[in-house]
Amino acid sequence: MKKLEIRNNHLALRKSWTQEEWKTRNEQLHERVLNYLTSIAKGTLVLSFQSIKGKREVDTQVIHETIIQAPYEFQLAFPRVEGDGKMSAYLVNDSTSWISSAWGIKEPDPKSAEKVKPSAIEVILVPLLGFDLQGQRVGFGKGFYDRFLAQCSPDCLKIGLSLEGPVEQIDDLHAYDIPLDVVISSDRVYTIH
Repeated sequence: MKKLEIRNNHLALRKSWTQEEWKTRNEQLHERVLNYLTSIAKGTLVLSFQSIKGKREVDTQVIHETIIQAPYEFQLAFPRVEGDGKMSAYLVNDSTSWISSAWGIKEPDPKSAEKVKPSAIEVILVPLLGFDLQGQRVGFGKGFYDRFLAQCSPDCLKIGLSLEGPVEQIDDLHAYDIPLDVVISSDRVYTIH
């Protein structure tokens, strides 16, 4: 399948869910994500994302609130799209203020958060609309994550979060597409080899 078809199909599928279905899928996903992350060392620097309101994305709020506490105690960073169209990462804390982006995504205010180098990030929770069993993903098509992932350490663990299962194959890949290492969905954990 081509990315545009996958994107359109998954957005339509999300719209078709009842609020209860969406909530149940998120609860199942949260449980799998939190179980998976227990194997990762305390203090790990994790880049996560804020959900886009109205797009029925993964609700990451419960994950964020949990992984900064014991037993995880992770450092948490979030992306911000800078003026040059590139994504940067900012380490946040209780005093961080947030700004809404042009896409309606909450981003850390750089005046109240510490910018971190992509190479310092050890785990990235990656948003997606669809994925295949080779670890390729379909996002909203802007390429921010692929450009950012290319700057990260090869050892950085790239975990996609999905409320749906995989498609068989994404046909129109680009040379700059970066595959994920793991995808956690509401029904199971997919380890990419």
